[in-house]
Amino acid sequence: MGLLLLLFPLLLSSVAALELPGYKTLLTSQKPGVLRVTFHNPDSSVNLWTPQMLLDVTDLVGRLQNDNETKAVVFNSDYPKFFMAHAELGGSQPFDPTFGSRTVEVLNNMTNLRQATIGAVEGRARGAGNEFLVSIDMRFATKAESVFGQPEVGLGIVPGGGGSQYVSRLIGRGRAMEYILSSADINANDAEAIGWINKAFDSSEEMYAHIDTITSRLALFPLEAIGAAKQSINLATRPPLADTLTDSSNFLRLLSNPTVQATLAKIPQVSGNTSEFDRELSLGDFLPRLYR
Repeated sequence: MGLLLLLFPLLLSSVAALELPGYKTLLTSQKPGVLRVTFHNPDSSVNLWTPQMLLDVTDLVGRLQNDNETKAVVFNSDYPKFFMAHAELGGSQPFDPTFGSRTVEVLNNMTNLRQATIGAVEGRARGAGNEFLVSIDMRFATKAESVFGQPEVGLGIVPGGGGSQYVSRLIGRGRAMEYILSSADINANDAEAIGWINKAFDSSEEMYAHIDTITSRLALFPLEAIGAAKQSINLATRPPLADTLTDSSNFLRLLSNPTVQATLAKIPQVSGNTSEFDRELSLGDFLPRLYR
């Protein structure tokens, strides 16, 4: 009986260890206490946030909610020049009206995870890509290619995943008005200066060394303490779920406007029928051309 009591914590640990399936849009790797999740959408050259990616992230978050071993989760992308472009609006399937609200809900659920969540950015993160980042706990980026933004107003809609509210809490009302209303991009240096991201780095090696320093400490600390500290910070900084769901509803309402649909339909022509990849590289600069 005494031996069983001694072995019970080890048995419980093995039962609680995180088991993950093979996701269609995520690549995962683990080391003690730390999970790395790489966005990899095989159907998009710019790593669009799609219904499938939403399903994969929802499953991942559900598993993390019941996991007692992982202390930190690092999100990155293996797509050159893109972390995540934005949400897919014109896919081959009819647009799912629950897509926005389910995105808001999974991002809110991520804020409630006991694990610390960290973004490692080496490319563009706009729209849903930026909303994903600003909803997680920390954001780090390399200077060369990292760009952030909410381009929705330039398309006649509004950020539908809570971006307006998370960004406002990070950078303040005036700056949020500047960037969200103008749909302008911000680079990593400027994003660091105003608090949009934690820190910008000259190289990937420097960024990951910094992240490894953080996660190696977190891997040693009690998960319950990490989670409790996160919830305390959330009370001061996280928008209410009801408010971000209102954003989702406004996004859906505006998206159905015929004028907005006509604007979206103009994009290939106005861009000179360039590839999605090339067009998305400078989306913030491209948007005003839709109205000239």
